[in-house]
Amino acid sequence: MTIYHSVALAIAALLLSACAGTPSTYGTGVLPSHTIMKEGGIYQSSGYGVSGDESEKAATFNANESCAVFKKIPVVSKMNSKYQGAMDEDVNKTVNAVSGLLKSVTGKNYGTTATEKDYKTSIEFRCQ
Repeated sequence: MTIYHSVALAIAALLLSACAGTPSTYGTGVLPSHTIMKEGGIYQSSGYGVSGDESEKAATFNANESCAVFKKIPVVSKMNSKYQGAMDEDVNKTVNAVSGLLKSVTGKNYGTTATEKDYKTSIEFRCQ
């Protein structure tokens, strides 16, 4: 192999390595996996939490993250929250309240029936 072939190989390797960097989705138009695009430029995402407020915060975070891909902000058109826990919502709240009360009195943790997916908030938005 001659010196010209060695130089050509080195240049080719240098050019290819420059293209092999880790891609970023910021500003590229590639949506995060938790967001889908619907008809008419509307996006939909969901958030989950142990309370309605936490699931709304998670859904809003997902909308912000999705619109940041386009360097825009979300404008929410629809938001629905629902309880989807394993037991009745009132029973779940009562058990958690009693558990918290017992913990404050005895100092012992008696656990909870709440899970991180008890509440789900679906959000529809546009990026503007």
